[in-house]
Amino acid sequence: MTSTQRVAIVGGGVSGLAAAWHLHTQSSPDAPVDVTVFEADPRLGGHAHTLTLDTAKKTARDYRNGAGAGRGESDSEKEGEEKKDEEATAREEAKGGARAENLVDVDVGEYFGVSFPFSDGCAGTANLVQAALVLGFAADAVRLSRRFHCVKSVGNGKIHVAATGLFRAESRFMVYNNGNYPNMTNWFDSLGVEGEETDMSLSVSLDGGQKEWSSHSLRGLLANPLQLFKPEFHSFIKDLMHFNANAGELLMLPPDHPARQVTIREYLVREGYSEAFASYYLLPMIAALWSASVDDVMAFPASSLVEFMCNHRMLQLFDRPQYQTPAGRSIKYTAKMADILGENARTSTPIVALKKLTHEGGRGGYKYELFSSGGVSVGRFHHVVFACHSPQAVQILSTDSQSIDPGLVSSLEKIQYGDNVVYVHSDPNLMPTRKAAWGSWNCMGKSELLLTHRQKDTGKEKEAMEGSASGFGNKLDTAADSSLEGENGRMRAVYVTYWINRLQNLTTNTEVFVSLNPHEAPRSELIYRRQVMAHPQFTRQTHEGRSEIRESFQGKDGLWFCGAYMCNGFHEDGCRSGFEVATAINGVALPWAKTTTGSNDKSKELLVLPPPDLAKFTFEQNDSYFRRLKRLLTYRIPVAICKAFVTHFLRGAITKGQLVLKMNDGSKLTFGDGSICGDDPHPVTARVFDDWFFVKVATEFDLGLARSYMAGQFLVEGLNREEEYPWMLRSPKQSSKAETNGIIGDPIGLTRLFLLFVGNRDTGGIGLRSARQHTYANALTNASGLAISKVGSVLNYLRYKIFMDNSERGGSLKNIHAHYDLSNDLFRTFLDKETLMYSSAIYDAAAAPPANPGQPSAGLVFKGSLEEAQWRKLDTLCDRAQIRPGQTLLDIGFGWGGLSLHAAKKYGCHVTGITLSVEQKALAEERVKKEGLGHLIHFEVIDYRTFARRGDNRGKFDRVISCEMIEAVGHEHLGEFFWAVEQVLAYDGVLVMEAITTPEARYETYLRSTDFINTVIFPGGVAPSLHALVDASYKWSTLTLEHIDNIGLHYAETLAEWRRRFNANESVVRKMGFDDVFLRVWNYYMTYCEAGFRSQTEHCLILVFSRPGCRSLVPLSESRSVTQMKSLTKEEVESWLQ
Repeated sequence: MTSTQRVAIVGGGVSGLAAAWHLHTQSSPDAPVDVTVFEADPRLGGHAHTLTLDTAKKTARDYRNGAGAGRGESDSEKEGEEKKDEEATAREEAKGGARAENLVDVDVGEYFGVSFPFSDGCAGTANLVQAALVLGFAADAVRLSRRFHCVKSVGNGKIHVAATGLFRAESRFMVYNNGNYPNMTNWFDSLGVEGEETDMSLSVSLDGGQKEWSSHSLRGLLANPLQLFKPEFHSFIKDLMHFNANAGELLMLPPDHPARQVTIREYLVREGYSEAFASYYLLPMIAALWSASVDDVMAFPASSLVEFMCNHRMLQLFDRPQYQTPAGRSIKYTAKMADILGENARTSTPIVALKKLTHEGGRGGYKYELFSSGGVSVGRFHHVVFACHSPQAVQILSTDSQSIDPGLVSSLEKIQYGDNVVYVHSDPNLMPTRKAAWGSWNCMGKSELLLTHRQKDTGKEKEAMEGSASGFGNKLDTAADSSLEGENGRMRAVYVTYWINRLQNLTTNTEVFVSLNPHEAPRSELIYRRQVMAHPQFTRQTHEGRSEIRESFQGKDGLWFCGAYMCNGFHEDGCRSGFEVATAINGVALPWAKTTTGSNDKSKELLVLPPPDLAKFTFEQNDSYFRRLKRLLTYRIPVAICKAFVTHFLRGAITKGQLVLKMNDGSKLTFGDGSICGDDPHPVTARVFDDWFFVKVATEFDLGLARSYMAGQFLVEGLNREEEYPWMLRSPKQSSKAETNGIIGDPIGLTRLFLLFVGNRDTGGIGLRSARQHTYANALTNASGLAISKVGSVLNYLRYKIFMDNSERGGSLKNIHAHYDLSNDLFRTFLDKETLMYSSAIYDAAAAPPANPGQPSAGLVFKGSLEEAQWRKLDTLCDRAQIRPGQTLLDIGFGWGGLSLHAAKKYGCHVTGITLSVEQKALAEERVKKEGLGHLIHFEVIDYRTFARRGDNRGKFDRVISCEMIEAVGHEHLGEFFWAVEQVLAYDGVLVMEAITTPEARYETYLRSTDFINTVIFPGGVAPSLHALVDASYKWSTLTLEHIDNIGLHYAETLAEWRRRFNANESVVRKMGFDDVFLRVWNYYMTYCEAGFRSQTEHCLILVFSRPGCRSLVPLSESRSVTQMKSLTKEEVESWLQ
């Protein structure tokens, strides 16, 4: 017989009590367990809190629950009154007198339920009958997260009302059904707790009743009959039917598919659901289910919602479950648990600290000593089960920060909670306008705040980049209203009122309601109680935190974590979570758990009954013959054809290195000879999630590849070890895999993919005539060998030429707005914090040692911060312009004012800056004002050509600097740019231009095609060749090229650092409204460009122009420009970096 294991359970809610019951009653005598439950409140039950209401006096007092009376957190004066009322009532009942009819018992807890067919029939047209059925089902889908539940009247005029609302968050009492709550129902059967049927109808009332319906009956659906004549109401019905039939397909995707991680906002936009469907039904329902604000709801993972609705039979019209609530309310269950545990349940004993100790006797492992208020030790234990909220667990664990794994604390901190104000009241003003629209759950709100597609500023474009519904033009909200209630509170879009009378079948003259975060407080004379509770918010961050706990920390060193937050946040989730921990500790299965094989094989035994998985069943139920035929014609056949084309093409195009495509069925397609490509000896592995990837590539070639990645149809996997990454792609500051996740894949892997393409495109052929070289007839350049892509490429090119021109009258303004007006706060997430320069930095660099003796240098080694490098670049631009104090400077395309500020502050220049970006100008002017340089700097939103036509600007500026603006001009307008500079530049003036350029060998082919950058990132943009720039200056001006610096390798490092900073600030980017698609767009953009500069097949040049005989420009010549740099040895590089 083994020694007794001592187990402490912190928290006496449903999870803690479930764990305690199993450990206390089901542990084997051969492995005894001594369990103690510590509860801070003077009662057990957590959120299962029974409250007694006096409907006549509008007072509330606690109902005795288990071993002690519950404490309700009301004001001290009201508590005193309630205590007196309780004592008076107790004396009256002790004398045998009848309990006053105005007293009702309300269980403070939470509800979820779904089952309300339209009870008064479906008289009407066939469409209305169908709508009633669908909405009845949808109503079944509705589940209330914070709810007060009532019991039927029982003898002598005593009415017991079980309230289900005043919890803090995890457990939700008390609604359940046999199919979806197997562990809870079996546990209640073991405890002898009986249930009774309950109604769970949904009502939505928006804009003061203008939009109003209820799922309780057909009459409720048509509570506002005028809605029948509104197209949006019919859109709501149509989309509801479509959602029920198709949402389950999301669960049929592979578990690692990026689409399974999209948020609800992204899912609704991607699938094209109407605003009416979102506001009339889905968003209010979810807000009610999880007691969350609409902003938080939008961030919930869509797959979790669909999985929950699917498994609770909310995506089907028939065979919906009937929900029950404990007869006699939650006190029946908590009282039985108090009797079972006896002295092992220690109420009024909050755990405030923990200390980790080694086992006595040196046997290894750990023990824990727990402390209550005042530092009083309550014992030492082998296991500690945290059945409390995660913030409370963090507080306790942080008291021994030197012994507790900081990773555990970090994971717990990711689990987010939101506060809710709960009113128990009798004010009908917080219910739908029409009584026919009243339901058990009533969602009250404003439709204008329930939008999914539009940005906060509805006057702006709704897309950022191509296809990403995002926060275009949004600012990071750093001063959000932190209030919980009121029209501007946390639930400003929609709040919930629960109708207790219907929930509990209560037959009283006084209606009892529970409202969460109402826009207007109930009338004071109708309020019984007000209380603040916290509820878990199931965002992507919360999912990530609890996954880390399960995979890395659950049970480690005797620390365990359970609660409803470990799954969907409902009753069965909390109950199952507690049982999972308990069975893991004692190794004993629940009495009602079955074996999967029916044999005595212990390896096949289920310790706890799992949640139902009805995804496949629901999908097959909705998979009709016509849907299968449609899928065959519109998906499978096109995929099969295009897959054959693409695989044939890649076998001829990839000859060096290796590209591996991993398919959903586990098969792999391999291309290339496996040799070293550039500096990368390892294969590039792309995980293809959707075979439509082949259709996109086959029909649109490189732009199709980009759009496929944007849609999440493929991601690039990371390498196994840090040392496997090419040295030039690594960062000394963080692991190469630090940015990798299921949304964007491995960003460095994307760079490796593009370098693989470049290595196979630039095969080093020589001897061809120059004119032919310029056509660049290579498979990876113009898709030769993939003829099917020509059609899509031509269409993309026509779209580019027609809609993305850079004409003076509107074209340039539109194109600049599409990129630079995205959001100033977005650019702040990755640009340097000091200059905000959106162009290549110049790092402190040295030549890297060759990979092998006798070979040329492998590139440059960089050191220093991005901020230091950007200051160095600004000094370089001013140095190349040979700026003198007090000169006039025109900054064309001034960005956020970094160069203008530097020239004015350091040289005292009088700077004029011009741009077409309104957002950039606004922030730049703020920075100028902050620096007190308004007398030296003037900014203007104007086209450079219009500016040059002003007579007073002729010959006005001593220096003109254009930093990476020429790419937005367009090939056809290069001459106009040099003409404009010619007009405004003084005779002895100097033009300095920083330009991204395309090599001449590819330029002609480049001009006849489109790519990801000039179509998606910088619409209408062109990276000109050096020859094109010189030719334009020759034809349109008298300017002559004087000097060139190539900082392309520095740009590669700059882009890598921007990418790292952007990905590190993902949470901030998401708060601005940018979605998964945008995250992939931005990573594709930065890695795409980095590969070009890293391979030196794209250049970033600093060019100096002046007129012949310019006396203000000293001829530029540096020794390093005319002699070859000597590369350092490996030891010298390491010493230099230090």
